Amino acid sequence: MDEEKVVVCIDDEPAILASLRRLFRNEPCTVLTTEKPDEAMTWVIERKARVVIADQRMPSITGLQLLEMVKACSPETIRVMLTGQSDLTSIMKRKAIDAVEHLVRKPWEPEELKIVVRKLLEPRLASPAPPWGG
Repeated sequence: MDEEKVVVCIDDEPAILASLRRLFRNEPCTVLTTEKPDEAMTWVIERKARVVIADQRMPSITGLQLLEMVKACSPETIRVMLTGQSDLTSIMKRKAIDAVEHLVRKPWEPEELKIVVRKLLEPRLASPAPPWGG
């Protein structure tokens, strides 16, 4: 049986979250949306989220801070940041940029974002087994 494909989206703007829910409603994944960082982290751990999409600018925590926490507790979860052009420069200056695997600029192109997420949900290739079978 296939493992559930969970995508967690976090943004402080309900309209953005509603837009993401609409965008992915016919996709073969479960999309969970929240404005609360603690709820997002709970889902990452309990639902074994495959992808987290986080807005950079939120009142209680930045997207980068949240994605750093995701990386620490669930390194296999793919981390995507939504950001406006003005945020991009400050993000790129940070040394902790490895917490972000993909950057998506706002406003995003809906079909492009769907294609990106579909590809991210594909199984990652496992490391090949050593020739001696160990």
